[in-house]
Amino acid sequence: MTTPPAATFILLSYNQQDTVVAAVQSVLDQDCDPIEILISDDASTDDSFARIKETVDAYSGPHHVTARCNPQNIGVNRHLDLAMELATSDLTIWAAGDDINMHNRGRSVIDAHRKTGALLIFSDARTVTERGVQGSQAYRRATLYHPHTLLDVARSFSLYLGATAAWHKDLFRKYGGLPKERAHEDLILGFRAALEDRFHYIEEELIVYREHGGVSSHLSRHGSKMENRARRCAILNGQYTVLNQRFADAQTFGFPPEAPIVREIVRLRDRMAMRLSYYEGGCMQYARQPLQLANALISEWLRDLRKS
Repeated sequence: MTTPPAATFILLSYNQQDTVVAAVQSVLDQDCDPIEILISDDASTDDSFARIKETVDAYSGPHHVTARCNPQNIGVNRHLDLAMELATSDLTIWAAGDDINMHNRGRSVIDAHRKTGALLIFSDARTVTERGVQGSQAYRRATLYHPHTLLDVARSFSLYLGATAAWHKDLFRKYGGLPKERAHEDLILGFRAALEDRFHYIEEELIVYREHGGVSSHLSRHGSKMENRARRCAILNGQYTVLNQRFADAQTFGFPPEAPIVREIVRLRDRMAMRLSYYEGGCMQYARQPLQLANALISEWLRDLRKS
């Protein structure tokens, strides 16, 4: 391709052999002008990549398609960064190996970007459960679907449905890549787009999204105390990583340390670290904030007690 395409449609997969063929086909069937399609597998241990290759090899349409597989598993955040580097277009439309993209998704996103210049574009979705029945619309409670302030965004751990996202490379050029530690990319990139005030919401169901419980779901009474504690630590560590990245991004944007948004992010980050210290130790470093520390430790103790 001599000139960059209008968009690069990126599908990432990992151990999704039962759903990835339909997901890949939905990307290949996009009815927009020819675009680049990059399908990248993170060293799946099942037949995901073999099924991807078989589907792509049978394709004879107008889009330029590349299917690749990492030689070893590198994890979600590094895989996202790598795919962003490999994409030849500045506008990247993202998909997962277990979701279905409507035929007009690419066209709708490209048109929206041309009209708005947004660095983040997201949409509605038709949700289904893992059993294939209609899911909830709970994602619509997320912050960016409603009137909000930048401070609201900084505090939020639910910004938009990440599975519907399209991102511009400027969100990476200015602020850098994603943290090495696992953290939900939508919470980081959504904040960056809000800092720039350059995001756009398409009020149309452009994907069929398969709902997952995931690590952020409610801890189960049926799990062991050790399992619940490990899952809780994963949640807290992920949120701490998000807040730490938001702190860095707010400074990159130009906010001084004394700005209310920076001070609020620091407050929330410290509170998250205090909660983590209940499980991992190290609480004495917050001895100068005795009331906040006591509140955090008691809150986690009560939560731990309920889940035991």
